[in-house]
Amino acid sequence: MKISILVPTRKRVQNVKRLIESVYNTAQNIKNIELLFYVDDDDQDTIDFFKEEEEKKRFSHLIDTKVLIEPRQENFGETNNVLFRACSGDIVMLSADDVKFGTKNWDKTVTDEFEKYPDKLVLVFGYDGIQPPGTLATHSFISRESVNILGYATPGDFGYNYADNWMTELYRQIDRLNYIPVLFEHMHWGANKAEYDETYKLGSDAPHDNSIAIWEDKERLNKDIELLRSNLT
Repeated sequence: MKISILVPTRKRVQNVKRLIESVYNTAQNIKNIELLFYVDDDDQDTIDFFKEEEEKKRFSHLIDTKVLIEPRQENFGETNNVLFRACSGDIVMLSADDVKFGTKNWDKTVTDEFEKYPDKLVLVFGYDGIQPPGTLATHSFISRESVNILGYATPGDFGYNYADNWMTELYRQIDRLNYIPVLFEHMHWGANKAEYDETYKLGSDAPHDNSIAIWEDKERLNKDIELLRSNLT
């Protein structure tokens, strides 16, 4: 099963380099992994980085890489949906540019979990170094089948918050929330693992009312739970 790693990024070239290196150094089957980056069209530093990479091919000949240069999405959740439409994987990781892969052969552990279910309707997640293990599913993996049924990778009207809560509860309610002892370390400023930069500030300053309202809309959540449940085999 091919894995597509979806990575929205903004003005964090060093983070992008670290993520790519960590994926390459830890994956068992790098030929079966695809990296997709969403780059805002006003982020010239990151655009220049990928243009230079296209010329010098320092890593793109080792890892299948796609770069989407698009206007910045008003709702962060839609970024994952745009990336999903461009990906080719059977399994999709909802990643971020401040993630560092820390466990060898993580890709085999992930695919083994999906192989347990003929319908592939499961959410798989590891330890992010911040949340208590097995609780909130951050930087999780879902299947193409799940996205096709629900119509989204993450709800497109979510802002910067609560999408992880939504996905966690969605799969917990169908008893398909699977934790694996694999480190996908979230190098977040809130855990003193990074500087508080412009990109974090965008998330902090974003209005959260819409995300809270969506998360609290249990009728909408329950409809999606029942939609997934009706497709379990």
